[in-house]
Parts: sequence; C-alpha cells; structure tokens
Amino acid sequence: MASFDAFPELISRLGIDPRHLVHVGAHKGEEMPYYRAAGFRHITLVEPNPQFAAELATAWPDAEVLACACAAQEGRGTLHLMRRTTMSTLTAPGPQDEVAGTAVVEVRRLADIAPTANAAVIDAQGLELDVLRGADIDRLDVVVIEATTVPDPSMAALYDDVAAFMNAAGFTEADRWVQDYGWVHQRARSRPTDRQGEVGDFVFVRSGRGS
Repeated sequence: MASFDAFPELISRLGIDPRHLVHVGAHKGEEMPYYRAAGFRHITLVEPNPQFAAELATAWPDAEVLACACAAQEGRGTLHLMRRTTMSTLTAPGPQDEVAGTAVVEVRRLADIAPTANAAVIDAQGLELDVLRGADIDRLDVVVIEATTVPDPSMAALYDDVAAFMNAAGFTEADRWVQDYGWVHQRARSRPTDRQGEVGDFVFVRSGRGS
C-alpha cells in the first residue's frame, strides 16, 4: 500500500547491515527492487497464496521463496482469497470484504523459517502482531510493519497495539509511509467509508540506533 522508495536511504541512514531481509506477505514482490537497492544479500519472500508464491519463484530466482503463512504457532490455516488480492488474509473476513475463495495453507513460525534475518517487512492483513510473536525479535534490527490507526481487523493491525508491542521489545518508531485510510478502503473494497485515519507501513528500529 505504501511506497518503499525511501527504503534504501532509510537502511543507510540507520546504519543497518543489509544482511538478510524477510518479507512476510510478499504478494508479487513489488518491493524487491528497493531491497536490492538497499544492498540486502539474502532475501526471503513469504507468500501464502500458492499462485503468487509460484510466480515469485519465477520472477525472483535469486530470492528464497516460501509458500506459507506466518504466525505465533505452526500448523494449517484458511487463507481467505479476496477480490482485491492484496487483501487476502487468514483473519476472519469482515462484512465489507469481498471473498473470492479460500485455500488451506501451511503456517510456520518466522523464527524457524528465517532465523538469520536482521530485517523484517510484515504485511499480514491483521495478523502482523501474531507474526511477530513467532519471531526471534531480539535478532531483528529493523521491522517495517503494516498497521492502521482505524480499527479494521482484516486490513492491518491497530497502530497503538503495534507501537506498544514494539516499544516493549526495545524498538522505537523511525519513520512511517502512510496513506489516507478512506482512500485505501475505497480502493480495496470498492466502497466509501467516513472513518478517518491512516494505514501504511511503520518503521521500527532497535533503540539506540540513529534516526
């Protein structure tokens, strides 16, 4: 939803070693050029939609592609495939979501699939915090996590909850790339809303790094 144009400069400015980045909810790999421009040597793309995971493996053969979802506990889950494919989620769909189908997918813990990652991008349509609960967060230097300031469980985690979790884990917010919630809601669900707020990507860095 948000532009990653600023990502390479951010990694340089914060002094992050571009060693290993994992992206949970990689969709079609739209951010890959920015990850490469930032200098990441190892990139893991995690995508639960089987069709998109196969397309990622073809489009980005130099990346590690895993066809699964992430959560705090491993197992199986039902992926709700939305008409707007970027909205597909393991979260129970809301009354305004347009479900086109479902798929049973493998669910794994982030700590198990990317144990050496020091950077994470998480876009799990409402389950972002559950993904982090399955991560070895002490190994991460920077986390870019999708959140919304408007309660919307199938769009993204609530920003206040994300900020509280990350602050407790020793991270501070370093940047944010957000859009108007109403505009995103209209684009994703083809219907307007009068709720006001922001939705997008919030950057958290381990406390003590420059900003």
